[in-house]
Amino acid sequence: MAKILQTQAIVADTFRTQFDSVKINTNNSSGDAFGRLRVSEPTVLFDSKQLFDNEPLFWDEELESGAGISSAHSVDTASTTLTSTLNTAGVFTRQTFMRFNYQPGKSQLILMTGILRESGGGTGVKRSIGYFDDNNGLFFSDIEGVVNIVRRTNVTGTPADNAVAQSNWSVDAMDGTGPSGLTIDWSKTQIFVIDFEWLGVGRVRFGVNIDGITYYVHEMLNANLLDEVYMSTPNLPLRYQMTTTASSPASTLKHICASVASEAGQQELGSIQAYSTGSSVISANSDGTIYPVVGIRLKSTNIGADINLIDVNLSETQGGKTLEWLVLMNPTVTGTFTFADITNSSLQGATGDAATATGGTTLATGFFTSGTRGGSGSGLVQNAIKLGAAIDNTVDEIVLCVRPISSTNCDVHGSVTWRESP
Repeated sequence: MAKILQTQAIVADTFRTQFDSVKINTNNSSGDAFGRLRVSEPTVLFDSKQLFDNEPLFWDEELESGAGISSAHSVDTASTTLTSTLNTAGVFTRQTFMRFNYQPGKSQLILMTGILRESGGGTGVKRSIGYFDDNNGLFFSDIEGVVNIVRRTNVTGTPADNAVAQSNWSVDAMDGTGPSGLTIDWSKTQIFVIDFEWLGVGRVRFGVNIDGITYYVHEMLNANLLDEVYMSTPNLPLRYQMTTTASSPASTLKHICASVASEAGQQELGSIQAYSTGSSVISANSDGTIYPVVGIRLKSTNIGADINLIDVNLSETQGGKTLEWLVLMNPTVTGTFTFADITNSSLQGATGDAATATGGTTLATGFFTSGTRGGSGSGLVQNAIKLGAAIDNTVDEIVLCVRPISSTNCDVHGSVTWRESP
């Protein structure tokens, strides 16, 4: 018996030694930004492909200053090209209206395709692709002929770019001498990869995906090194941008496709809130006219907040009326419809009487009929279009409206419910 027990102990020790010696290296593309093995299905927060147009509901574009830079969409190449003219100073930006919610404890994965150095470049030309705005972000940038990875941070109250040139990348300079053995051609299409853990102080990795393999080229390590967060917010837009000077050659930058994903999913967290007309009545007195009932928009200081509409509710108190309800994005509202801050929320709200609405994009619609003693209508609102802001920080507005149909002198109450995460 003693010999049997001794043999079992030897076998157990041998197995334990062999098991302990098996280590999975996740400090590469097999692991996410937290070093967890990539075995879970990521939750896509946003995707964009320009098959039919340049997706104006999702992407804003603006010549922010100067002149001589414009954009053109091509159906044939499913892309938008930014083109500058010779010796003309300007700043041109294509950017998503939405900023994408980072959930603490999850790796955020950004994939963007394009051609960083399609043509031209050099003196005074800066071309950038990545996850950033004017104050914070992570991106690839061709700065006067030198490709850099950049961390932009506003932790001091003044934006600063921490740039690392290609020759100094910590993992693979992609010049044929690195671990991959590859030499990258920035004048060709590339799949740009950025993943990061935030929590204020986490790791950031930059890479490219070639032939189905992700090659990380540089990582920025922040935990146990910095004495503050590495950037002020992880909730940022996607951006393609070109900057030129009065001595720059004609140049181009191509935007093709993009995706933002949260690795290991996202939970529906955050607070559920609502805004309503309360005891006030909205008078909808003319057939066919659209009347705004309740509006919401981001506070100018909270444009990175994540807002998910849940539902809308309406009631008509006169009875015997038929109405259409509409959820409109950025309609033109005339009359009294003043926004004010909502307490403990990233939103402002508005209600109004005698105001009317035209235009905008319809996100949801439905019909309801009030009985002889009144009646109500409601609807779930699910849409990939969310509240965001333009490049100049003009915020989107979502407005719940009603339109009487063969009914006059309607008295309406309404509410909007949403889930919000900072």
